[in-house]
Amino acid sequence: MSTARESIEVAVPAGVAYEQLTHFENYPQFMSGVMSMAPIDASTAHMVLDIGGNRAEFDARITETRPGEFLCWEALDGPQVSEALRLEPMADGMTRVIAELQIDARELMPTEQHAVEVLNRRLKADLKGFKRFCEEAATKTTVNRPVTATPATIARGIASASGLTHATNERPPQGPPAAGNLGPMQHALNRDAARTKQTRF
Repeated sequence: MSTARESIEVAVPAGVAYEQLTHFENYPQFMSGVMSMAPIDASTAHMVLDIGGNRAEFDARITETRPGEFLCWEALDGPQVSEALRLEPMADGMTRVIAELQIDARELMPTEQHAVEVLNRRLKADLKGFKRFCEEAATKTTVNRPVTATPATIARGIASASGLTHATNERPPQGPPAAGNLGPMQHALNRDAARTKQTRF
């Protein structure tokens, strides 16, 4: 058996990374060399892979899981292929993904050394693709998240639509007071005007 080991840090929580790995239908979006992937049921899929220019076809099944921590899948027929993925939570919502890919490459590769080189390149590319896939999916989820309307934002929206808004800390312009609600100064001016009118006659 030829074995390749690689790791990468992904900017999503371990639970999110684990969820993406449990869905075989996601694999063509980040796994290099996938010629076709046909899910059979929730944990099994028919895979056709290009491994170092050689075609490998088999049914694969998820054989072991620990939610948010570990996942392993392996071929049920054809060449012996298996991959174990361990997830280690890190600070700031990051996750280290540690992958180990094993394959019996005697039928596919000319030498053991060649097989290990091919698998290392393949696994490194797969992990980079997985990082990109997870982080882009997380970004889309954040961007498309609906904004919750609070009573304050609703009130501001209504005021804006009716043209009733004004600059912050700025009082709306005051018109003349309505009749019957005159200030003391206006009452005094009215009395003086009335007296002047009387003296003229």
